[in-house]
Amino acid sequence: MLKFFKIVLEIIVLVALAAAALYVYTVQHTPKLDDDARALAPGAFLATDQGQIHYRWHGDEGDPIIVMAHGFSTPNFIFEQNADALVAAGYRVLTFDHFGRGWSDRPKADYTPDFYDAELIAVLDGLGIEAPVGLVGLSMGGVITAEFTARHPERVSKLFLFVPAGLSLGGEAGDTNDKLLRTPILGDWVWRIFGKRILLSDPQYDEAKIDPANKLAGDVAAQMAYRGYFQALLSSYRHLPMRDQDAVFTRLGATGVPVMAVFGGKDQTVPPESAPQLGALIPAARIEALPQGEHGLNYQMQEITNPLLVSFFNQTPDRPGDTD
Repeated sequence: MLKFFKIVLEIIVLVALAAAALYVYTVQHTPKLDDDARALAPGAFLATDQGQIHYRWHGDEGDPIIVMAHGFSTPNFIFEQNADALVAAGYRVLTFDHFGRGWSDRPKADYTPDFYDAELIAVLDGLGIEAPVGLVGLSMGGVITAEFTARHPERVSKLFLFVPAGLSLGGEAGDTNDKLLRTPILGDWVWRIFGKRILLSDPQYDEAKIDPANKLAGDVAAQMAYRGYFQALLSSYRHLPMRDQDAVFTRLGATGVPVMAVFGGKDQTVPPESAPQLGALIPAARIEALPQGEHGLNYQMQEITNPLLVSFFNQTPDRPGDTD
């Protein structure tokens, strides 16, 4: 019997060593995002305390500024169609890649609400943007921009949310998958080895039946080729609460900053019940629910979402009681 347990233990040790070796090999053979890689990127880079942030300006200098914050896994090109519509309406649009995504650096850090707050402050201050801006948040970027606006209402004139995280979220908190990804070492290994397959299996990225004008304006897999992407996403998953953040939206509502949000009736990531939840927390918010909308509705349904976006920034008073 002791001999049997010894054999089992040896097998477990060998499997663990093989798994560790695979993890190290995968990381070490993933190239770093260096200056040569950054030379391939459009736009420009901003040096911050945490590293380089990739950003792009759209539109003419001097026009009113709108800043757009993307979500969990797809970088700034997810806003391409929306930015074009805002520029055509007379706005200057700033899109950027969150740390860990796109062409931005991948600092080793806990990607907490404070981390993302500091990131957005660094973008605004680093680019010399002092006047209040229009702000757009998508999915994870929704809860980030809601928190930012609640903390710094003097820096935001209006907030538009596409399918914002922070309310209901697909999947169950504490289910097997959730527990696995939150487990140190084991979760890191699973995510690093299988993360790309998991992400690219998202129905949002199946664009076979989508009109070319409504497809993503970039390759979401390109950013995965550089070291640190998967670790950054996992850190966000573990350290940035993306459900049951009622207190954040309540504080947002108390600022008086005008808010509009668009939800999709077929969204599997941010379920449609988030719409009435947000309405209850911010009664003054304008909320639109698109019955056929999925999680990528901002670009997949741009013929509907862009007029809503432009109208909101054109017509909504800066504060209750103000007039255009």
